Amino acid sequence: MKFKGFRKVMNAILTAGILMGTTTTVQAEEWDDPQEWEAETSWEAPQAYNPYWGGYGNCTWSAWQIAYETTGIALPAFGRAGSWLNSAASMGYYVSSVPVENSIVVWSNHVGYVSAVSEDGSMIYVREGGYCGGYHEGWFPAYYPRSWQALYGYIYLY
Repeated sequence: MKFKGFRKVMNAILTAGILMGTTTTVQAEEWDDPQEWEAETSWEAPQAYNPYWGGYGNCTWSAWQIAYETTGIALPAFGRAGSWLNSAASMGYYVSSVPVENSIVVWSNHVGYVSAVSEDGSMIYVREGGYCGGYHEGWFPAYYPRSWQALYGYIYLY
């Protein structure tokens, strides 16, 4: 992209600034190369805001963060872990008792990110936080309670 007349525009801006009593320092020779100008003015989208706290010591923060980093989807705040399934359903997310890859698993007091489902569908690979105080990942039964917590279901992200 070539910006013809860039020096004229910059001179007009500088002249207007001087007449209004303000000063601005610009070295026009830095912008002679349009590709360099584009590189200097490129913009990157800001990181989404995780509505939860606690880092990997908190399962809700962890599930939200892992989902965002893996899929780019910034989930809304669903509340406490056990309320995620109902909150997600009320916000239009598809929920199911059948696990799929790239979904959120919800137990009665815990959530995690499902990054894989076994070929026969009986096991899920969960990436999670808040398990023994930090980050954890591993295979778990897809249709059974875990650590005395009832399995509520899965939130589909796609």
